[in-house]
Order: sequence, then C-alpha cells, then structure tokens
Amino acid sequence: MSLNEHFVARYQELAKTRPPMELLRRVMTGDEFPSDEVDPLCTEDPTHPYGRRVLLQTEHAEVMLATWTRGTPCAPHDHGGSEGAVRVVRGAAIHWQWQVRHNGLCLVREERVKAGDVLEVKSGLVHSMGDAGEREPLVTLHFYAGPIDHMIVYDINHQRTLMVDGSCGAWLPWDAPSLIRCMLPGIRSAGAFSEAARHDRASGSEAVASAHAAS
Repeated sequence: MSLNEHFVARYQELAKTRPPMELLRRVMTGDEFPSDEVDPLCTEDPTHPYGRRVLLQTEHAEVMLATWTRGTPCAPHDHGGSEGAVRVVRGAAIHWQWQVRHNGLCLVREERVKAGDVLEVKSGLVHSMGDAGEREPLVTLHFYAGPIDHMIVYDINHQRTLMVDGSCGAWLPWDAPSLIRCMLPGIRSAGAFSEAARHDRASGSEAVASAHAAS
C-alpha cells in the first residue's frame, strides 16, 4: 500500500465525521512516514511559503501535506472556525502563536517542533509556522476537522486584515487576488473583522481587495 493509499484508508473513516481532538492527535502521533513514500507526495512551491498537496477532502474534513520553502514562513492566520492537528513529518518547525490585542498582533508563544511532534490547532487559534533550518527540509501533515471555507490572514507589514478563500494557503495572495474575499485596514480579530465587513457592505463601501490595492 502506498503512503497516499494509507492516508485515504487511515483517515477516510475519521473524515466521515468531525473527530474529537484527542482521537485525532492519537491517530496522527502513531503514524509512520517512510522517506521513500513521502518524497513522491511532496509538492514544492518556491513562490509561496509551502506547496500544498491535498490528500483527502470530504464535507467534514481535509488532509493536506505541506512542503515548506526555507526562509519563507507563512503569514499569521486562523482556520475560519475549523480545528485540527499538524504532524511534523520531516525536518523541524518554528511555531508562533499570536493574539489580537489593542488593534495589534502580539506574539504570545514561540516553540520549536521536531519530527514526530503533533500540534493541536484549536478553533480560533492564530498562528504561523516556518522551516527551522534542520538538515532535512520541513514537511508537515495537516488534518482539519470541519471544511475550511475561509481563513483570516494578517498583513503585518501594512497593518491589514484579509479574509481569503479556504483553497488559499496561509499567505497573502497578491498573485491571485480572486482568492481575497475581503480586506480591511487595521489588525482585527475574526469577530471584529466580520462585524466591520457587514457594516461596510451595509453602507455600500468597498472592502473587497483588488490586485492594485494589494501591492
């Protein structure tokens, strides 16, 4: 059985419902990932923080393998109300956790995560990750319970908050502006962002980003 077939066989039953975090963590911790089977599934994308390879997708869950670009961490983001777990398959990661405070994004935790470790991604968590620079490049396996319809992504440099489509990776998609559903000035929590977006739509102002506004 190939690793891809293994993923389908092992996770398809889990993906039929929204599994509890404890069960998901236990299943992902127990898996093994031989290098000769991982390699064919890795999808590099040097133009983005990581290449995405969706291995399984149902109405209840998504399983995705990420092959990370060294020196390019992803942007701080949430998962639109979904939750899940991230297993470091190869290499090591730096994992940052953030909170929106006083209209700014504050770093509240930084940790190094080694191969074999599993991170819990709870609903509402704002986080980012990057390759820690080990000999082997970073590869991670992501299981999200609840389909990811959208994500909130933060543009720290320009102090903007974006809502992007769930098919977008955890980055600022200036090269694919159609993935941006809405962009507002300032750093806002998901709740504050939704409220402001509703107000802007009601007042007729334009909150949808364009390629020109993004650059």
